[in-house]
Amino acid sequence: MAEIVLTNTGLDAFLAAHPEFRGPGAARAADAVLGLLALRGADRTSGLPEPTPALVRRLLVEDLPAFVGAAPAELDVYPAVLRALVAGLDGDRRRRVEGAIGEAEPDFARAMGDPGNLTWPRWYAQLLRADGTDPGDPGAVRDWLARLDGPPLPDGMRRADLMGRTALADVLLAEVLTRAYVRDAEHPPAAGPLLGDHDVAQGIGTVAAALLDRWTAAGLAEELAGPYAHLAPGPDDFPHLVLADALLDEHLDYYGDPAVPLPPPEGAIGAGGGDVEADADLLAGAVDALQGADGEDSGPYGGEAAHLLYTLYQRGCSAESVARRAAEFEDWTVDPALEDAPVPVPPPASPGYTTPTAGELARLLGTPGLTDTDRARLDKPARELAAVVDRLAATGLVFRNGDAFGLTPRGCAAVRYLLAVRRVEVPDAAETAGWDAARLVAAAEGWPQAAASPVLGAWLTARDGAEQAWGELFDAVGTVNAGTPDAASTRALLGLLDWSAVPSGALRAALADPVAGARAAAELTVRGEPVDPAAVPASARALAVLDALPAKKGPLEFRRTAFDTAAAHWPGGSAALVATMTAADPHETARVLKPLGVSVP
Repeated sequence: MAEIVLTNTGLDAFLAAHPEFRGPGAARAADAVLGLLALRGADRTSGLPEPTPALVRRLLVEDLPAFVGAAPAELDVYPAVLRALVAGLDGDRRRRVEGAIGEAEPDFARAMGDPGNLTWPRWYAQLLRADGTDPGDPGAVRDWLARLDGPPLPDGMRRADLMGRTALADVLLAEVLTRAYVRDAEHPPAAGPLLGDHDVAQGIGTVAAALLDRWTAAGLAEELAGPYAHLAPGPDDFPHLVLADALLDEHLDYYGDPAVPLPPPEGAIGAGGGDVEADADLLAGAVDALQGADGEDSGPYGGEAAHLLYTLYQRGCSAESVARRAAEFEDWTVDPALEDAPVPVPPPASPGYTTPTAGELARLLGTPGLTDTDRARLDKPARELAAVVDRLAATGLVFRNGDAFGLTPRGCAAVRYLLAVRRVEVPDAAETAGWDAARLVAAAEGWPQAAASPVLGAWLTARDGAEQAWGELFDAVGTVNAGTPDAASTRALLGLLDWSAVPSGALRAALADPVAGARAAAELTVRGEPVDPAAVPASARALAVLDALPAKKGPLEFRRTAFDTAAAHWPGGSAALVATMTAADPHETARVLKPLGVSVP
């Protein structure tokens, strides 16, 4: 089968005209290049597929990194085959195609070396070559596979990563083959069909496997689909990916982009060992039970299980309150400053759930004056949510002590793994400590403040709290998201810093900062150091006033009084203050002042 599939590509004629490509590795490269160009619809009127700039880029950057196994020393052969193909083209076409080859060549090298592009066949072809096994000898390939105890993995990669890329590559190759067969059937080419009816009758998957064997290692695809399937697990071996998809959906609901990073978990991840894939299966099974047919007794919150797991990780894996989360589900008012605040975890006690007292609820929700009647109204929802948490806790990956619940270290590792296999960025503390200030600020702006605060502190600690580090951080806070609706939440990061730890030199340098200047002046004043008020830009002083105003909390009359008091002490009064605020941050100025009846330019 492997010898006859994909005929009429002109391979024999090409090798006869170019004996430099007759060696095993070079011939394999020529076969792959000519075959994929032909399958993608290259003109074969001359007997050879004719490259175009678009086909060249697709071949080098997409197709070869998906379907071909090659040793690093063999990579140069593939562009060389393309250049040999275009040697007979006329001047202008030749120049355009050669230019496309040159432009795509660096991307080709990167794509072929990117672990994220590895499939099981490509990975094993790479390994067996490195071990000195002849990729053209199916017996040697089979013997090499027999010596493996389990699937070895590239550094930093997971089994699910290779499985996902393999599944995608299989779909892509099947589509390419199907389209080529249909195209040749509808418009028979003079050079003859690429695929015969007999070949296709055996199944597109069989044809694809035969081609992968030619382009990676002889017999490899067949062995990995048969006796050595355990070395190349497929989708059925990853039932937890359904939960991974649900967590990805949660992340997209929060941030809209998997590349937006989540805060690193606090403390150790995965303490106590454990198989993270097995733990992910446990969590997935518990979530499925709560959401599926056998979850009818899970109450109104069974469908929130994946959401609970995501939000626990998004908090930096800090503990949450059952009652506070139930209140949010029931649309109670919760102080925004408290909704993501960590809760203390009491020692383990009776497994039964008891709703916190009215006074404790008032502190948790930031809502003074709650009564026992209010507590009674929340009791049923809180107990129902606690029951869902307890079902998750039966896995050992979630805990509940009293009203507090959260992810165990193993549970945190499992959720992190599930997010990572769907390409959500989940850095650890060491990674965030190595970021530059702008990247750190851009990420931390979207995190719960309780999760962002220790990360900012750790970033400064990693730089020994040096003046330069503080200066970089102040500058990033003032420039990242400047002029956007997110500028205010970015400035809020300044309130998470330990200003008493800022070196005086950094404070002096920050006085002229249009965002951080007023805060720096206030800290120097606290230290008893003289500050020239003229050194602080008006924008920084206006932003300090704006950010200190109660934006959403309290009656409108109270909030308006706070503004009037500030305006009374501003040179030029309220009109001058509003104008300066608007110039510094028009979005936040309008959001805070318009509800108060203040005219905003």
